[in-house]
Amino acid sequence: MSRSEYWPDIPDEVFEKFQRRVELVELLLDESISLHDKREAKQAYRYSRHISDRTIRRYLHLYRKKGTRGLLFYRFTEKPQRIDDPSLRKELLRLIGELPSRSVPQLRRLLASSEVFGPKIEKISDRTIYRFLQENSLGKKDRMVLDMSTGRSAYRSFEAPYSLAMIQGDARDGIWLTDADGKPFKSYLFLRIDDYSRKILFGKYYESEKLPRMEDSFKYAVLRYGIPESAYLDNGKVYTSKHFAYVLGKLNCKKIHHPPYQAHCKGKIEAQMKIIKHEFQDEAQLADMHTLDELNTAFWAWSELSFNKRIHSSTGETPDKRFVEGLSASHRRVENLSWFLSLFLWRENRKVSKYGKIKLHKNEYPVVKKPYNTVVQARFDPCDLREVFIYDQNEIFLEKTQVSKQRTISISGIPEERKNSQSAVSEASKKFFGDLRMRYLKTRTGANKVDFSHFHNPKENTPNE
Repeated sequence: MSRSEYWPDIPDEVFEKFQRRVELVELLLDESISLHDKREAKQAYRYSRHISDRTIRRYLHLYRKKGTRGLLFYRFTEKPQRIDDPSLRKELLRLIGELPSRSVPQLRRLLASSEVFGPKIEKISDRTIYRFLQENSLGKKDRMVLDMSTGRSAYRSFEAPYSLAMIQGDARDGIWLTDADGKPFKSYLFLRIDDYSRKILFGKYYESEKLPRMEDSFKYAVLRYGIPESAYLDNGKVYTSKHFAYVLGKLNCKKIHHPPYQAHCKGKIEAQMKIIKHEFQDEAQLADMHTLDELNTAFWAWSELSFNKRIHSSTGETPDKRFVEGLSASHRRVENLSWFLSLFLWRENRKVSKYGKIKLHKNEYPVVKKPYNTVVQARFDPCDLREVFIYDQNEIFLEKTQVSKQRTISISGIPEERKNSQSAVSEASKKFFGDLRMRYLKTRTGANKVDFSHFHNPKENTPNE
């Protein structure tokens, strides 16, 4: 690449330092100046610039070798290379016209195989070709549009063939609430929908985006409607965890991740998240809600009595009706509840203290079946730490123990940011959600607040995983 050494383009500060270096070097090489004056000038320059004698000797060497240009420590910008050959320009445009999806390396390979254009393309860089295409409105995005206009489509609409053939899952920020200490915190929604019917299978707001919350919401959805054949998820850390992959594997549920930066692949759930934000969350923020219980009961009421019962614009049916009619005769339900719930239990090793207790996430639990200083395996629901199942190191069940000293109810995370919750309150929003919640609770009292802990029965023939 050639460089444009147009000295007026040099920044003033750089040029001033260059002049001082030249003045010093020419003074030191001037035989008419005494050694004493040269020594004082050199020392003054060294102290003002904080440089060594070795640096000044380097200045002298560069000056003798390259003249004053050797003391100009400035990198001129490269002059952009152009494709000046008209025939080469025409050939590039022709190749793109034939197949807009051709990449620059592919264009180079095609031209290199030509006796006419091979020697010419060797002298041109990839960046120059990119620039040439951009100047002719043939950048990457432009070529994609051109490719679609020739009859090829980049994306295609997809829909699962029947209910529970595929579910989609995602999470989003919720509204700000207030904890027991009066401090504001942000809620997070985990949502599960059926791809075929667009039905909201289950959604719940939590105090963090951690893995246990995602698994908890998935557990509710499966218990309520059945085991899906596949789960379509994004690439977030909670969805790519080893524990969640283990759960899906045991359920014979295929896990599918959309490619990175391809959010359009889960457009159905993204569209529903947008509806939830504008129709539910914006109103809920004005309804003066303070707790997760208030927010979740309002959301369950809204999803069951409003969203799932309205006609969907894409299907022409209500999600509830389409889901029921679209269920296959072979759709799977959870048959062994104890085994199913055991899949979601976390496992950690703990040592029994001299007081006959183990400590787990700031809580204490008595252990009777094992003596002091023995290591046991604690299995527990990360969203409900009231009781723990104790196993020995051979994974044989020993006992179920209740918390004796409780400081935490669940494994909770601290939201990343803090800000004051919205102070404005809408009486209309409060009344709307109040009436909706009452209608919902009359029809489904306790349906979404199942206590899973009493279902665990270690005496059943549950596989030790």
